[in-house]
Amino acid sequence: MKKSFSSKMIIAVAIVFASISCNKNNNRSAGPADESNSLTNAMMLENGNNPDEMVVQSDVTATTESNSISSRNNRREHFLYTETNAAGTNQILRYEINRDGSLHFDGTTLSGGAGSGAGLGSQGALALDKDHEWLFAVNAGGNSVSSFKVENDGSLTLAHTESTMGETPVSVAVRDNLLYVLNRGSDNIHGFMIGSGGSLTHIDGSTQSLSGKTVDAPQISFTPNGNWVLVTEKATNNISSFKVKNNGSVSPGIVTASTGETPFGFDFGRDDVMVVSNAAGGAADAGSATSYIVTGNGKLHSINGAVANHQGAPCWVATTEFGRFAFVSNTGSNSISSYYIAPNGRLYLIKKAAAPTDNAPADIVVAKDNFHVYALNVKSGTISEFHRTMFGGLEAIGTVSGLPVATTGLARY
Repeated sequence: MKKSFSSKMIIAVAIVFASISCNKNNNRSAGPADESNSLTNAMMLENGNNPDEMVVQSDVTATTESNSISSRNNRREHFLYTETNAAGTNQILRYEINRDGSLHFDGTTLSGGAGSGAGLGSQGALALDKDHEWLFAVNAGGNSVSSFKVENDGSLTLAHTESTMGETPVSVAVRDNLLYVLNRGSDNIHGFMIGSGGSLTHIDGSTQSLSGKTVDAPQISFTPNGNWVLVTEKATNNISSFKVKNNGSVSPGIVTASTGETPFGFDFGRDDVMVVSNAAGGAADAGSATSYIVTGNGKLHSINGAVANHQGAPCWVATTEFGRFAFVSNTGSNSISSYYIAPNGRLYLIKKAAAPTDNAPADIVVAKDNFHVYALNVKSGTISEFHRTMFGGLEAIGTVSGLPVATTGLARY
């Protein structure tokens, strides 16, 4: 079985490589990556052992087979969540994910707080725990965060709403029994212990300031090993690292200057490499992404610099399950770029526009099946649906419309 798969991959590589050789791109990236020269599909193949590519191959077959099954057998086993962020009455929107990757609207749940009534410009407004038993969401207009019990059918039950001890919370991060919130309006972070029944208890010593005032921070997240809490800062071009202590509190931040202008969203790839989008102040065709190693002292080490994608305002990042690929939504160019994360953590641009989107793509996620990708388009009020294709490609499969203009955040299981 594995031998047959590798043969198919080698043939595909030969075809694509020949095509690339006939279409030289003179607009080179400032970094080592170049989609037509330095990067080859043979590299991404990883000698036929790239698990993210194997998933695509197997899911293409599975999807073809499932399309022949009656629609009543098109099981819904996974869910996608977003929030309206409406002023006064924030709500969580729930979508069932069909086997073919299409989304089916399945209802709303009051969030227990108020939204801001406008887009947050952040990544991670909602977050699920690793066992998808609990969902957490910010209420940016009410300076609070809410926890929800995720029921077996994907529906939500509001459990607890608590103050974030700051202003304008825009992003949350969860690991085990710890929850941290980024308060953009007050330039600080604050932590909670997650208790039984979804209760949120404030952690003494968990409130820490960012690197300065009005830093315009868009995202907070734990490192995969849970040792650090990281925050990007758009206005200062900094990334702050906070050491997590045994009691759940964090030490004051350690600041690293970003390699790339306007660091925005981030996710983690293979070997815990951090991949950050650089929005470059929204300048046309000036965006990039950078991969980092988080060192033992909390400093970030750029692996191969800011790798240009020649698009406008790359802001949100989502990596595949096995960390070989990263997708970046370009809000200014209405497109999604794809990158390859090599074994040494180096980042390579695959396609500057792997797929077009609707107006102003923002939050982006790779589905739990590692085959489907969803992008929230904030100005058109839609969610674009894609499935992954070989070598970092995306193929549109549909669109969900009618979302409120302030809708923000995506979380899935």
